[in-house]
Amino acid sequence: MVPDSRIHKKLITRLILVWAALSLVIGAAVYFIEIRKIDSYVGRMATEESRGFVKVMQDYLTGPQTGQREQLIQESQRHIQKEHFIAVELYDGNKQKIIEMRHPEGEVIEEKIKKHGLSPFMDKEVHYEKFYGRAGQIYVLILAPLKTENNSIIGYLNGIYKVTAETMAEIRNRIVFSLLQVVLIIFLTTAVIYPIVLILNKGLLRLTTDLSHANIGMLKVLGSAVAKRDSDTNLHNYRVTIYAVRLAESTGIKKEDMQALIKGSFLHDVGKIAISDNILLKPGKLTDEELANMKTHVRHGIDIIGHYAWLKDAADVVLHHHEKFDGTGYGAGLKNTHIPLNARIFAIADVFDALTSERPYKKAFSLIAAMDIMHAGDGSHFDPDLLAVFDTIAEQLHANVSRADGITLEIALDEIVDRYFKTS
Repeated sequence: MVPDSRIHKKLITRLILVWAALSLVIGAAVYFIEIRKIDSYVGRMATEESRGFVKVMQDYLTGPQTGQREQLIQESQRHIQKEHFIAVELYDGNKQKIIEMRHPEGEVIEEKIKKHGLSPFMDKEVHYEKFYGRAGQIYVLILAPLKTENNSIIGYLNGIYKVTAETMAEIRNRIVFSLLQVVLIIFLTTAVIYPIVLILNKGLLRLTTDLSHANIGMLKVLGSAVAKRDSDTNLHNYRVTIYAVRLAESTGIKKEDMQALIKGSFLHDVGKIAISDNILLKPGKLTDEELANMKTHVRHGIDIIGHYAWLKDAADVVLHHHEKFDGTGYGAGLKNTHIPLNARIFAIADVFDALTSERPYKKAFSLIAAMDIMHAGDGSHFDPDLLAVFDTIAEQLHANVSRADGITLEIALDEIVDRYFKTS
């Protein structure tokens, strides 16, 4: 039955609201990523500017210090006058202060910086932190060892770098441009979808199906954004979703729970948007502090999806996919069947894909080796009943899914989406 105009308008309104909500989510994600890039950018600028002190510091230490000290003063005054640095403190290799200069503007921002209580002596690497002043002006506290070409420390710089007006304008333009791109893409996509929906609107069933596909498409976009940030590909999201669905099908869960599992599988790592690059992309082992920071991604994930009703049922997987059956995991420290079923299912799918996929830091494990590792976690990491079910389908999944190309995986995923999101 073709819906009347009142129902039709209501459906179109819902469509627009859904796309607007997703626009806000994606816009917020893009904004967050741009801010992270800007942090790194201004830090590099401040570090590069600090290198101007190395030569005069070398001259000061190797030449007549009375004359060379004047060069240090002139170099510091040059930065202060040009407002590159609005505060400069120079120390020699023995950590004795040589020069201290401040622009009047530096006194205002310095009050904020003092609250951090940071040591001015960083022997191993440059340390910088970004602060905001009036009208959004960006300042960078830089604590830098001054090193020669052979990497010997000859002094220390403790300075407050002021981002120039030109750079501030460039930063603002960059953020505005990125957000405008998101808005424009969403607007154009909506403009394309709107007449299509009007043409294909032969009933409530068809509209609901189209809307479900639109939502799934945006799930793919969000999942892809996270994968790109994590130096990964969409294939991981595709595979773990298929693995999780096949295992869930073998346990006979309800359609509503399956829909929640699919959403959660796509978005399980969406909270990594909030993790800094130096932790997320670190090639080596994380420190305890960095690992603790990394674990917060499950909470960030809940913050991101929690404001959008259509995604709220994905929370079980997003928050709890790192729980362990014996209670030693994280998220909420749940154990046994207190862990949501979808999270227990996804944990098996996620680890199986991690073991059987090639990563930059490892080769793919064989099916036998992967299952041996997973069996070692039977009852500790994994729900033993679910792992026993997975044993019966692992060989087929490994053969058909683990080595499949992107097109094959996407076709299989589309079939799953049609099956569980199409209203019957």
